[in-house]
Amino acid sequence: MGRVFFNTRKNIMSLAADYTATAADSGKTFVINIASGMTLTMPSIANGVALDGWNCKVIVETNVSSNTFTITEGASDTNVLVVQTVEQDITASGAPGGTSTGCTNVILANAADTVGDSFDIVCSGTKMYVNANVKADAAVTVS
Repeated sequence: MGRVFFNTRKNIMSLAADYTATAADSGKTFVINIASGMTLTMPSIANGVALDGWNCKVIVETNVSSNTFTITEGASDTNVLVVQTVEQDITASGAPGGTSTGCTNVILANAADTVGDSFDIVCSGTKMYVNANVKADAAVTVS
């Protein structure tokens, strides 16, 4: 029988300013703690580093009251973010927003975010798949 590990902890990193993730950040949970908004840049797929299997989770812990929270692709990439959004409160538009088969930015609008909104991001080696789980209708847009 193999080893069983108990009480293992997640690798948490609190962000209070713009941050560029690296290959070494795989497996991290980024916690957003800045009310004035920020940008989280993904590692670049096009730079030749093997990123298949790279993953992270992003959780909103502080509501963004001005500007926006943006997840953007790496500097050398073009439309590698593939986005699927799940919204809890579909009221105004009747359809979930923030879905794309290839974009540069995933934007969480200020005052539309909710503490606990989250993004799960996984890299296939050619695309970054972003699953957004948010409370508010139309909180996520893509560009």
